[in-house]
Amino acid sequence: MKKLASVAAVSAIAMGLSAGAQAEETLDSVKSKGFVQCGVSTGLPGFSNPDEKGNWQGLDVDVCRSVAAAVLGDASKVKYIPLTAKERFTALQSGEIDVLSRNTTWTQTRDTKLGLNFAGVNYYDGQGFMVSKKLGVKSALELDGAAVCIQSGTTTELNLSDYFRVNKMSYTPVVFDTSDQTSQGFDAGRCDVLTSDQSQLYALRIKLEDPGSAMVLPEVISKEPLGPVVAQNDDQWFNIVKWSLFATVNAEE
Repeated sequence: MKKLASVAAVSAIAMGLSAGAQAEETLDSVKSKGFVQCGVSTGLPGFSNPDEKGNWQGLDVDVCRSVAAAVLGDASKVKYIPLTAKERFTALQSGEIDVLSRNTTWTQTRDTKLGLNFAGVNYYDGQGFMVSKKLGVKSALELDGAAVCIQSGTTTELNLSDYFRVNKMSYTPVVFDTSDQTSQGFDAGRCDVLTSDQSQLYALRIKLEDPGSAMVLPEVISKEPLGPVVAQNDDQWFNIVKWSLFATVNAEE
């Protein structure tokens, strides 16, 4: 992480953050506060999740730390704000957070109609299905009539509807606000199936009372390019987040 942070800082300096151009609102705000307000998930292992000591860890957290290193010279200068899928865009639009780094899918609608800019992609995912092994199902095409646990405010809702309609199957949605609630609902037997990005399915499976009782089906029904997001109309901040992300990718390579 020290290597990633240092590379991000060098990248930020190299692109001229201290140049003569007039500083824009977000950068001034971050420097004034002394920390980056970063929107993250409510807890998703591998992406953004607090450890037993309350320290946030994961791929999306690394993006937040890179931005802090680039702007403030200290990767620890981050305030993490857990957000549900429904809350995340409003928090960014209202200025409650400076950057959203929360397993968020880059779509045309979000990029053109919500006043958002996606800085890039840090993980390519795809939507899948997790079922109880007791169900005896081997393919998503066997899920006709199933009750499906799903998180509201996500692209998975539309993907699910499209997939079942195209394959002439019916389903009953069981909707929750957070990913933890979907897994708890699945664990409690409120649904036959849990659908989400495949990375999330494997992360949520380890939280089940008996992880070995569930399996992820082979079908991947969508493309989900995930990455950090900022508000539009602040090109300088957009460039900082974008090139901080690129620096971490280059460091990994």
